Amino acid sequence: MRKWIAVERKYRFMQTVVRPIDAWEPYEDITKYGKLTLSNIEFTTTNLCNMRCAHCAVGYTLQTKEDPALPMDQIIKALDEVETLRVMSFTGGEPLMTKRGIRTNILPLLQYAKSRGIRTQINSNLTLPMDHYEIVAPYLDVMHISHNWSDEREFVETGFAMMDKKPSVAQRATLYRNILDNARALANGGMFVSAETMLNRNTVPHLAKIHNEVANEMLCRRHEIHPMYPSDFASDLSTITLDEYRDVVNHLLDIRNEEVWMLFGTLPFYPCSTDERDRAVLARIKAAHNTTIRNDVDGRSRMNVNIFTGDVSVSDFADDGAALGNILTQSLPKIYEDWLETHISESINCHCPAAKCLGPNILVKNMYYPEHRFMSGTVK
Repeated sequence: MRKWIAVERKYRFMQTVVRPIDAWEPYEDITKYGKLTLSNIEFTTTNLCNMRCAHCAVGYTLQTKEDPALPMDQIIKALDEVETLRVMSFTGGEPLMTKRGIRTNILPLLQYAKSRGIRTQINSNLTLPMDHYEIVAPYLDVMHISHNWSDEREFVETGFAMMDKKPSVAQRATLYRNILDNARALANGGMFVSAETMLNRNTVPHLAKIHNEVANEMLCRRHEIHPMYPSDFASDLSTITLDEYRDVVNHLLDIRNEEVWMLFGTLPFYPCSTDERDRAVLARIKAAHNTTIRNDVDGRSRMNVNIFTGDVSVSDFADDGAALGNILTQSLPKIYEDWLETHISESINCHCPAAKCLGPNILVKNMYYPEHRFMSGTVK
């Protein structure tokens, strides 16, 4: 038995029941404070990765040598000013790429979060040796992985599509098998493993196989379903239409393992829709066992902090291209309040209490509803 398995794990906030509790749901801030609130910080913790996926939204930022990070005590001082902080996540690149990066940049923030009772998530490709994960396991609440592979062959090709000098096919295939083995080992050790699948024309034909792998081979506690953004590095990938999206949701609900929590995030259907097919899809999701819909967090409750520069943005990719501020010169609450007053924020700042809906984020609005104006309170 691995040494970290003996550490007491408490997942009371995410038990697999009829309606699991999603700690990352931004509507919790509306319920508690009556308004949008900064409660979620996402950190860009590395620009390194052992892969170069065709669908990676931040592939243009990846490097072969790491920049020096800001002192962690400086970042923690900025976090101390966010009294409403309740969740944190770590992204990259591959956040767990190097043990030095884990110990220097991630572990202090995980330990800080645990001391404040803040829930944490790491976004990893799960291909690395197990001892990388053992370092963070005692402090981590959710291990999050993107799983968009139809089979080993696609992983070997698509997962390294943007890499100039690729590992051998055999080496890449080993990394694919590591994903399944690591997910299983972490799940059996008590870790909450959540796999996200992004919907595009590459993944949709293989969703039954992907879900079976997530639920029954990797033993993930949750399967997240999100749209694929045609943004930045992944701008050439083909998105699906709203009609296709409805069919996909119904298909997933038909074939899923109901013991695994299915979370629909950034769902482009809303209770105010005049299309009865949209309302039918929403009703089916809400009636299904062990399913939830997450309001979008980007720009609602979450801001991204780059640990190398201190820059703060709406997300780690695809906002208006400019930092909203910097923690070296401004407080996170002030940057967040300034963001809420921007034109971009106001264009998507939609809230319907009757449906507990916060509307689309800017990417979904631009992708599916470019001419539509979302107005608060339209659901009665």
